[in-house]
Amino acid sequence: MPTRSSFKLDGAKELNAALKALGPEVATKAGASGTRKAANVMRDAVKDAAPRGTEPTKKTWRNKDGTQNSADYGRLHENIKTRKVKSRKRQTIAFVVTTGSAFWGRFSEFGTEHEGAKPWFRPALDRVAGEVVDALSQELKKAIDRAARKARK
Repeated sequence: MPTRSSFKLDGAKELNAALKALGPEVATKAGASGTRKAANVMRDAVKDAAPRGTEPTKKTWRNKDGTQNSADYGRLHENIKTRKVKSRKRQTIAFVVTTGSAFWGRFSEFGTEHEGAKPWFRPALDRVAGEVVDALSQELKKAIDRAARKARK
């Protein structure tokens, strides 16, 4: 969909030190759960902002050889999902919010030759940037507390 967005968590030196103290395995698990939670906040905001139409979603077309095909990709907001992706960097966890098979979401976001852009994806991400960082830091703190309780036992 739109260009990549990333968020940087500044001012969390204590959080970073606590994650390093847990060890790489626990820190990776905590990072994955925190990042997933943050990505889900973004997904929900994008779903709410997605344009909604009333037209039927099933499309039918005739091929050159005369056969008829059809496809039903569903509504745009139904296709918006979060999924984990393989990161290019070591010790990095990445999730993406994607429109899945709803390729036409890109048309309204960026516009076409015949229709102007009506951004909805990027503004939704910008609106919830603070909530994303809060969700990530809260989930990391929970994971650190859980790991500390386990370590005490």
